[in-house]
Amino acid sequence: MVGWAIWRATGVGLLVAVAPTAAVAAGLSVEDAPLRPSELKLLQRIATVERDFRYGTRAKRYYRTHPKTKNRIPLRVEVIAVQKDNLYFGEYLSYEMVIDEPAGMVTYSFDAGTAYRGRGMVLVTLQDVLHTKFSCGVSACVTRVSRNGKAVYERSAESVN
Repeated sequence: MVGWAIWRATGVGLLVAVAPTAAVAAGLSVEDAPLRPSELKLLQRIATVERDFRYGTRAKRYYRTHPKTKNRIPLRVEVIAVQKDNLYFGEYLSYEMVIDEPAGMVTYSFDAGTAYRGRGMVLVTLQDVLHTKFSCGVSACVTRVSRNGKAVYERSAESVN
């Protein structure tokens, strides 16, 4: 099992894999817990305008412990996808989602096999839900940008699968 550590420099996050023993030694911890009400509300708001948006109700939270104050500093929140019969949400071989609720940002990636895979980013503002999704199927790759569930940009190109 691999842990994750994030270092922030000039506002840009860097995600680095670390071994579990190194994670404990560096003051890192992980917990599995239900989504907070504010996180759940953010994901529900996205789902109301994006019909195919999927999410779980639990999260894996990564923390760093401050060496002096011993306060836990949140680093990363991964939403745990529902898995049954080795498929996430009944259709994906892999599904990963990271939520940054204070920023109103969700990033995700999925793989439904060689025929369909992709990734996306959703930004939630006071007025809008902005969703950018890049996905590839058997014959084409599509980049789609939507605002409140309505496409504002779409581009398709021949797939290189």
